[in-house]
Amino acid sequence: MTNADGDYHNFYVHGVQFQILDINGDLPPPEFAGWKDTVFLKPGDTVRIAMLFTKYADPSLPYMFHCHRLRHEDEDRGMMGQFVVVEQGQQPVPPNRDDTGNAHIHRPAKSPGIGQ
Repeated sequence: MTNADGDYHNFYVHGVQFQILDINGDLPPPEFAGWKDTVFLKPGDTVRIAMLFTKYADPSLPYMFHCHRLRHEDEDRGMMGQFVVVEQGQQPVPPNRDDTGNAHIHRPAKSPGIGQ
C-alpha cells in the first residue's frame, strides 16, 4: 500500500494480522519484525505486507481496513474499505441490496472455522 496523501496514517486491518515485507523497497528495521495489525505510513511511504488467512476466509464475509486516525475514518478518500478473501476460482458473494440501494451482507448462521 502507498500513502499518496500528504498526511500521516496508521493503517489497520480488522480480524487478521500481517507481516511487513518491506518499506519503500527496503527490509524493515528490527522493531517492525513480528506480526502486526497496524502499520504507520508517512507521506509517500510504500509498504508491502503479507497476510495469512486460514479459518475465517469466506467470500460473503468481508474484512475491514481503515486509517486509525478518527477524522480519516469519516472522509471518503479511501481511508476505510472492505475486502473478501476467496480461494482460487471462487467468486465473492455480492451484498444484497434493499429498496433504497443500501447493501446488506449475507451472514451465514455459522461462519467457517468458528468453534473449530
